[in-house]
Amino acid sequence: MSLFAKPRKNSAKAKTQAKKPQLPKNPNIQDENLAGMAILRLSHEGRGVGRNAEGKTVFVEGALPDEQVTYKVRFTRSRYDEAVLDKVLKKSPQRQEPSCEHYASCGGCNLQHLHTAAQVAFKQSLVAELMQQPEEMFQPVITSQPFGYRRKARLGIKWRKDGSLLLGFREKSSAFITNILHCPILTEKLQPLLPGLHEFLPRLEGKKHLGHIELVEGENQVGVLVRLLRPLERLTKNDQRFWRNWAKEQAVNLLLQDEEGTHSLNPEEAPALFSYPLEDLTLFFAGNDFVQVNAQVNKRMVKQALDWLQLQGTEKVLDLFCGFGNFSLPLAKQAAELLGIEGAKTQVERAKNNAELNQIANARFIAADLNQPLKEQAWLAKNAAWEVVVLDPPRAGAEAICQQLGKLGTKKILYISCNPTTLARDTALLLQQGFELKQLGIMDMFPQTAHVESMALFVQP
Repeated sequence: MSLFAKPRKNSAKAKTQAKKPQLPKNPNIQDENLAGMAILRLSHEGRGVGRNAEGKTVFVEGALPDEQVTYKVRFTRSRYDEAVLDKVLKKSPQRQEPSCEHYASCGGCNLQHLHTAAQVAFKQSLVAELMQQPEEMFQPVITSQPFGYRRKARLGIKWRKDGSLLLGFREKSSAFITNILHCPILTEKLQPLLPGLHEFLPRLEGKKHLGHIELVEGENQVGVLVRLLRPLERLTKNDQRFWRNWAKEQAVNLLLQDEEGTHSLNPEEAPALFSYPLEDLTLFFAGNDFVQVNAQVNKRMVKQALDWLQLQGTEKVLDLFCGFGNFSLPLAKQAAELLGIEGAKTQVERAKNNAELNQIANARFIAADLNQPLKEQAWLAKNAAWEVVVLDPPRAGAEAICQQLGKLGTKKILYISCNPTTLARDTALLLQQGFELKQLGIMDMFPQTAHVESMALFVQP
């Protein structure tokens, strides 16, 4: 068995254990097991798992399988402890020195101490365990460069009592902000914005009225989206001038967002939307739209979807959770008809515009709540048959939808998942309806983290 894999437990017993109350937070960080504890495997979140001298499970942030470590307990629960790494007494050959100066405190990249190849192996092992599939079942992993891949990121803002700025990502297991001056996973165009913001933000008169900041890179421009905690009209003239001058110096599209919407302070200079190429298309999105953050993986992921489905040009395709058309539009070019469904109305309008701009006439898009069962969906006509269904749901998965997909006359289902736990749950629902799992693979969308994207193809025999 892989050192990354968790031994399977009785599901009913696991559910009973999960309902038991947790003890309060341990008020003091304590030294534990100073003689060293063996790390047996990694948890689903990428923490080392061992058992202390009393046999109690301990999750150790920063520890790796095959290591002997000492640790410090941060939280005591009834059935397990949560701890942080103190010392490595016996080092794993898969351990590497984290390259980021903020690694020890920042909660963004919790696997940077694990070699890149071992990160990928852990993620595939995790999906194999949850899906109860042999690793031989998996298609080649879709990967990208391990750093410099993230084209969108949200930064938190806090001000200390002394007036100094904290700008960055949340700390590990905390709501506090790690002050980030440099982030190696951001793209080359986004990285210089961090020191620029650190220098600029303290000069603002309304600096205490900033919520968060998002950095966005498109093929056509770089943008900075600032969430304001009060209406834009209350922004002082000095701050408007400061922001405009800074945006011009940094060559970015500056977008300010309040309760009324998103406003550009330089509309005469910058395009309204961001864009990126995909297959032979160009897709446009707004600064606050959801977009796949890893451009390299996204391109290869969409290509794999097309390769796996092998559309012949006669199929009716239903794309659920379609966003602004990332999968929809490439699929529509190979299908007879495509219907995209998305919950966010703004995304639906963006998808319609993307179809028009790319001269795709056989794709329609509708806004609907996909958390509701299919039988309650107004867009679904009686006796409607959709030969191909594509699902790209959020982390909660698509349980209500998957319970009834067998009633649509569907021959193929392509499921793209960002949460292997809900993918495994929804897979069981599809198998119960007679579908077979034909192909399975993972995409390393977020190198240096424990997050994993998966793709599964189901067919009706």
